[in-house]
Amino acid sequence: MNKIVISSILIFITISNISNAQGHYNGGSFNTNDYFIPSASGWVFSLYYSFSEMNYYNDSGDKTDRIEINENPPFSVELGQKVKTHSIIPMISYFAKTKVLNAKWGILALPMLNNPNANIALDFYSEQSLLDSKKIDFNSFGLGDFYLQPIWLTWEKKKFSTTFSYGTWIPVGKYAANSTENVGLGYWSHNIRVMGRYKPKDKISLSTGLTYEINSKQKGTDFKEAPHLTLDYGASYSFMMGHEIGLFGFGTWETGDDRGEKAVLDNDQIYGLGCYGSYWFKPGKLGILARYTSNFGTRNRFGGASFQLGINYLLF
Repeated sequence: MNKIVISSILIFITISNISNAQGHYNGGSFNTNDYFIPSASGWVFSLYYSFSEMNYYNDSGDKTDRIEINENPPFSVELGQKVKTHSIIPMISYFAKTKVLNAKWGILALPMLNNPNANIALDFYSEQSLLDSKKIDFNSFGLGDFYLQPIWLTWEKKKFSTTFSYGTWIPVGKYAANSTENVGLGYWSHNIRVMGRYKPKDKISLSTGLTYEINSKQKGTDFKEAPHLTLDYGASYSFMMGHEIGLFGFGTWETGDDRGEKAVLDNDQIYGLGCYGSYWFKPGKLGILARYTSNFGTRNRFGGASFQLGINYLLF
């Protein structure tokens, strides 16, 4: 039986909907080794539950109930705090036996079922005005935006590995301008990622890399979310039978200005730290994962804490 060390993959708000960012991608969405294609080939089926609780922070890093909107002159709108999100995240990934450009390759598909997350809440509140203010329905639940990663390559050489991937968020989640029941963002996001890994010993992994996200114009509005650059890093230790524990961190920075009437006035940033652990009931076959993430240094966006619990089934 092939033995494999795989920690469970969790993507932006997921991988999250982990719901602590603007745009689609969240830093810290993957565990340390999940950016890299494993040595074994075949299919991985996963199912996750994610819970998040977020608050909005202004340009000074203070928790607030007002968002500064970029109009001329600027004005503020009221928002609701403690945005709580429950998400169900199924995931399918495939790792090929063959190579492309001398690299192992794979694909990843990530549909989501969720209620409005902090990204959607920020988008909703930014559309409100003093004359026409509505209340978002956080109890609505449905199919969220879909992530597809059709390009995923990993090169390995002794203790070093390098991976490149391209993925896109497809706006299939329900979205209509100023709707109180949105579960999608209404625009495409393109993620370009380069990561490196160093293994000083077989059981220890250290990784770091960059993800750049570019967003399209939002359906039915003049709004366009600015690009974001995310630095991810982490370390893990693998036990016998494939069990794993790890730490991870990230920083995300907006690299331009939002466009449109509901653009947030100042650029945003966020940092985070987290930990995870995975356990295999049947090594290389059936396992579970738990992970926790906490944000700090949040500016002009929602930040807080999230928790995920998942199960993986490997068919190799």
